[in-house]
Amino acid sequence: MTDLTILYIDDDDRHRTMVAEALELAGHRVTQAASGSAAQAFLQQQRYDCVVTDYDMPGITGAAVVSEARRLQPGVTVCVVSGHAREDMSDLPTGTLLMTKPFSVPLLLDVLSPR
Repeated sequence: MTDLTILYIDDDDRHRTMVAEALELAGHRVTQAASGSAAQAFLQQQRYDCVVTDYDMPGITGAAVVSEARRLQPGVTVCVVSGHAREDMSDLPTGTLLMTKPFSVPLLLDVLSPR
C-alpha cells in the first residue's frame, strides 16, 4: 500500500489522537486538526492525499470542510466519519464517502487507498 498523507479532523482529542496514531503505525503521515477552521488553514498550506473529518464539530462542520478541501485540492479523497445517520447530514456534498463511528482503522485505510 502506498504511504498516504492524511489530514485527520476531529474535535474529540482522544478519538483523533487514537486514530491518527493507528494510521501512523500503518506507515502513513498524519496531520491532526482539532477544528474545521484549523483544517482549512492546513489545507491552504499543504497538499494531502486524503482528508478525513468528523461531521459534527462546533463552528465549521465536516460538510464545510469537505467543500473547502475539494475547492482547494481537487481530486483529494475525502471521507466523513460520524455517529449520525446519513439523512441527518443532508448538507454533505454529493459523492462524499461516509463511515459510521465506531469504525476500524483497517476499514478506513481500505476506503482511502487508491484503486
